[in-house]
Amino acid sequence: MKILFLGESWQGSCARSLKEALERQSGITLIEISEDALFPKVKGLFLRGVNRFLAPAYRRELYAEIRRQVDRFRPSVLIVYKGHSLSADFLKEIRARGIAIVNIYPDYSPHAYGARHRRAIAEYDLVISTKPFHPQLWKTLYGYDNPCVFVPHGYNPHVHLDASEPVKYGYDIGMIATWRPEYGEWMTKLAASLGDSEITVGVGGSGWQECRTLYPKAWSFVGPISGRSYIEWLRGARICLAPVNRHVVINGQRQPGDEDTSRTYELAAGKCFFLHRRTDYLQTIYDEKTEVPMYDSPEELADLIVRFLPIEQERRRFADAAHRRAVPAYSLDARAAEVVRLIGEQIGARP
Repeated sequence: MKILFLGESWQGSCARSLKEALERQSGITLIEISEDALFPKVKGLFLRGVNRFLAPAYRRELYAEIRRQVDRFRPSVLIVYKGHSLSADFLKEIRARGIAIVNIYPDYSPHAYGARHRRAIAEYDLVISTKPFHPQLWKTLYGYDNPCVFVPHGYNPHVHLDASEPVKYGYDIGMIATWRPEYGEWMTKLAASLGDSEITVGVGGSGWQECRTLYPKAWSFVGPISGRSYIEWLRGARICLAPVNRHVVINGQRQPGDEDTSRTYELAAGKCFFLHRRTDYLQTIYDEKTEVPMYDSPEELADLIVRFLPIEQERRRFADAAHRRAVPAYSLDARAAEVVRLIGEQIGARP
């Protein structure tokens, strides 16, 4: 199978991790187009404004590069990771050349990223979603007729896997997650539930610095952390937190949010002890009594923190059990093998 792969390429990104796992599959020849090289990501307000102004030019350059690689490489499949930059008309053009187009969809709703993206998702020959609820709701809630199947997130064995025992702790509680309103609200409620305790808390990820006045002064906000540094930092927390955004409102309509995230598997691969928000899907992949304790409310989360902090041996037993469960079954190599199988089964493209 000849694959042309479009996605972000920074180390630790889900797109790059899956791309590398696909390259390790037997019978696969793959070349990559780095989306973030053609659509640069910036943080400053001025540069974000410049990027918005230049977006049409960036998009034309991206389309031209895809056409060049299609002509040179002649792939059997174009795999797009999310693909927020592609239009429905451009995807029709590529498919008209006899190339199957597949989307790996990692987000909770294809309605959340604008009209162009919403229309484009309908043009893929196959959507492989990381959300367990998408296939069932694909036609009824989201309004699409193309096939949608489910393959979960996973961990990157070359970035997140660590079978050793953590030897040094910098925080009692650690979490890395991009700020979202629900996450922010949960953490303020957690701070209130923990009260004036001396529990040390570290939070990584974008967006938290702007809200840090809402949290105790003793809490540390360390900004974005990616790649190998991501799992090394988390292994330095006695207890890691794995939040999920259970529901979202898009254009006034309530839709399902996340049942799991990539950290659901990365934390287990890194042998971190972690507490995860309870979901129906999560209860099918971990045992909450022996592998990953779960919670439904900030108050229940605070109770679990107070319970597990003093008992390191118990935390280690849970972390070891979750690690055994996840490795290697929840690796991206296993997910990539399933992706290849489904592409062959659904649209006839095979290694």
